[in-house]
Amino acid sequence: MTAIVEGYPHHTGEHCASTALRNLLCHHGLQLSEEMVFGLASGLGFYYLKLDGLSPTRMFHGRTATLESDFGRNTGVPFVDRPEPDDDRAWLAVRACVDRGRPVMVATDTFYLGYHHTTSHFPLHRCVVVGYEDASETVLIADRKFEIYQRCSFGELRRSRNARDYPISCENRYGEFEGEVKLGVPLEEGIRAALRRNAREMLEPGRDLPAGIPALRALARDFANWAATDDWSWAARFGYQVIVKRGAGGSFFRSLYAGFLRESALRLPEIEERGLPARMDAIAARWRALARVLERQSNRKECDSGLFAQAGRIAAEIADREERFFSDALELAQDRGDRSGAGARRAGTGSVRG
Repeated sequence: MTAIVEGYPHHTGEHCASTALRNLLCHHGLQLSEEMVFGLASGLGFYYLKLDGLSPTRMFHGRTATLESDFGRNTGVPFVDRPEPDDDRAWLAVRACVDRGRPVMVATDTFYLGYHHTTSHFPLHRCVVVGYEDASETVLIADRKFEIYQRCSFGELRRSRNARDYPISCENRYGEFEGEVKLGVPLEEGIRAALRRNAREMLEPGRDLPAGIPALRALARDFANWAATDDWSWAARFGYQVIVKRGAGGSFFRSLYAGFLRESALRLPEIEERGLPARMDAIAARWRALARVLERQSNRKECDSGLFAQAGRIAAEIADREERFFSDALELAQDRGDRSGAGARRAGTGSVRG
């Protein structure tokens, strides 16, 4: 049997999840920019991991772990992202979506997808399954940076979705819409909800995973200790890459978020009045400065402890800037919401351009 989703609007983008969500929404008639999708998903984040079983043993990332689900929570769009412990049921669920003519987002580790040609693990990479062919046991994938559909085998997709030989599993996560694809709240209300959630995630993450501003400060303190690790060069290289490459929009997702703020300011002028877009642009520039230090370190044959110390100082400065930024963003997002109360009007347009 062969099945393919007809008319899927695959367009490349900056980040895997926000690109996939934007294209999925477009397929169902809801037009939003990638920047607006990323911001409405409260996507800006930070977490820091130290684990000997990882490669590298020290790594950090710049988006939230719940971006996909938070988009639905903030906007009322009925998008559901769920895990599936059983590999067979996970494939049958994806297959059933395609059989109904509905594209489905999946979480993968690019290490197992041959078309990525990578030797490093990168779990929770999001792409969209748009077709499959039983005869050749292949799947058609719409993936962020590839202009045309990519093919992988059933086995490759299965391993990438729930690998048993790497500490971070994608848990067979897949996302689809359950209901009419439209905004469940006015866009202005969704923007405020997204700002509030993102600010709280950064200021008081409150979870086991080291996240938010506290984790960023921990990284700033710990950078000097990276010099003592066996894989200091690879850790520095990976850190540089996750800031300016690997689907981070060139500035650790901060430029994407600045774009969301600029679009949102057209509807909520107080965002511009507080200078939030320009402040986020400045934060993005400091992340690029940190990336340059880590790149220099990664190109050295011997570790320069002074470079890691410099990286720590830049990270501490960024933490101060981001803490002030999100404190102000939270205050802005709460003002109007507190005055308007819970009885805000509902809206459900089929197409909203952010």
